[in-house]
Amino acid sequence: MYCRSTLIATVLLLGVSVHAQPLSYDPYYVLPGGSGHASVDLGVQTLDLNGLIDATNVLAMAKFSASDPIEIGAHFTFGFINENAANFSSLVIGGKYKLGNSGAAIANLVLPAGDIKDPGLSLGIMQSLGINDSFRINAQMQIAALKGYTAKDGGKGLVAEMLFEPVKSISKNLTIYAPLYIRSNSQDSGDLLAINLHPNIDLSLGDGMVLNTGVSLGLAGKAKAQQLGLFLFVLRDM
Repeated sequence: MYCRSTLIATVLLLGVSVHAQPLSYDPYYVLPGGSGHASVDLGVQTLDLNGLIDATNVLAMAKFSASDPIEIGAHFTFGFINENAANFSSLVIGGKYKLGNSGAAIANLVLPAGDIKDPGLSLGIMQSLGINDSFRINAQMQIAALKGYTAKDGGKGLVAEMLFEPVKSISKNLTIYAPLYIRSNSQDSGDLLAINLHPNIDLSLGDGMVLNTGVSLGLAGKAKAQQLGLFLFVLRDM
């Protein structure tokens, strides 16, 4: 089981998001954690390094494994300190269904609430490949439809996002991740292409707590992140 702990403290996340609402309720690549497993995330995200006060979202996520193969969760975005967003900005709900020991099917729905005027649906597949005891590769493919996800692309086409994430465990207390995100829309794959890299590390603090920190880099595509983003997370399983 490749499970990452999840955020429980308020944190500062500096970065650029192509869309305000995520395709998945879970901010990390995490397979279902087994019956009774629960996690929560709470944090803040600054979308513009020049606007730490007036372009910052508050994020919250909670998830629970109702049975061994099934996980359900919800991701909230709030614009309390974002001049360009409603106090309640968006809500994504979804679930994962475990497939074997190293994969899962995922489904998410962004609801017409807050800044989101129409529903959106995303479906995807997750798969991990263990190379050895300390190195693995995670992959995830998601397809999103309906205006809740395509409004910023003119309300047309399908949004496609691929995650490719090498993971290296240095020790029991330190893990390095190098997730690469490739995202576009079938209506205009060239102009809406974004390729972003988010290298980060997990540092165990003991008692189930983890410090996660890293950077986000826009590599290619007209819709890539336009500036360097920094992020810092404090994480914990429940």
